[in-house]
Amino acid sequence: MRLLGFDRPPPGLAGLSEIVRRHLVRVPFENVSKLLLFGREGKGRLTTLLEFLDGIEQQDLGGTCYTSNPFLAELLRVLGYDADLLAADMSNPNVHTNIRVRIGAVPYHVDVGYAAPFREPLRLDQLPHEIPHGSCRYVLDHNSRGDGFEVTQFSGRERVHGYVVHDPPRCRDFFKQIILDSYSPGMEFMGRLRITRFFEDHTVELRNTTLLSYRGALTTKTELKSMTELESAIANDLSMPRCPIAKAVEILEGVTGKRFFEV
Repeated sequence: MRLLGFDRPPPGLAGLSEIVRRHLVRVPFENVSKLLLFGREGKGRLTTLLEFLDGIEQQDLGGTCYTSNPFLAELLRVLGYDADLLAADMSNPNVHTNIRVRIGAVPYHVDVGYAAPFREPLRLDQLPHEIPHGSCRYVLDHNSRGDGFEVTQFSGRERVHGYVVHDPPRCRDFFKQIILDSYSPGMEFMGRLRITRFFEDHTVELRNTTLLSYRGALTTKTELKSMTELESAIANDLSMPRCPIAKAVEILEGVTGKRFFEV
């Protein structure tokens, strides 16, 4: 709560909305912490709550869906919210986490671990929702089977990515083997660098050596050509000056066997 800037949040939907917004803004989506853990121990495991919080406070880090959503769900339950951690299917089943929060009879979708601009809880009884983001848009709607709902990212009319959410509620340990598998060679966040940072009025994203900035409907792109440029972007554009990016790149190069600035 201190890291999110709260003494005590407002109750109900107003409190939930403010918690979600602050978490999205203050806790980056990134795989740097994943690479650092692998570099220290030579294998993957579940991140502890203390490691997650220390990363935020001391190194300007955050995490992926395997840390941000489960720990936020736990926090919401401690604060008295009816919050369930759910699994979602992408190309494989149960590889994404998200949260459902019920306030009274109304269910809300919360996801601070998808690098998507879900700045507030989204009502699941009032679908669809469409959220523009630069040149992309995110759509939350019923799935094609009609027995759940799905998130889809579009670029124009082309589907870029997405996930399908389903019951039953899960505990974090349900994802243990999936998390361990995510550290395997060739997996999504073991072969590239990814950071997304949301600010109040814009978003900055790093995809390997490509720096993207989203402001309203405008997307700008910059190619970074050296470690000096990368460190400057991390410190200034992404506002993460304590992030040990050089170490993360070193580990990534060891995992992939490729020089980072030749990717």
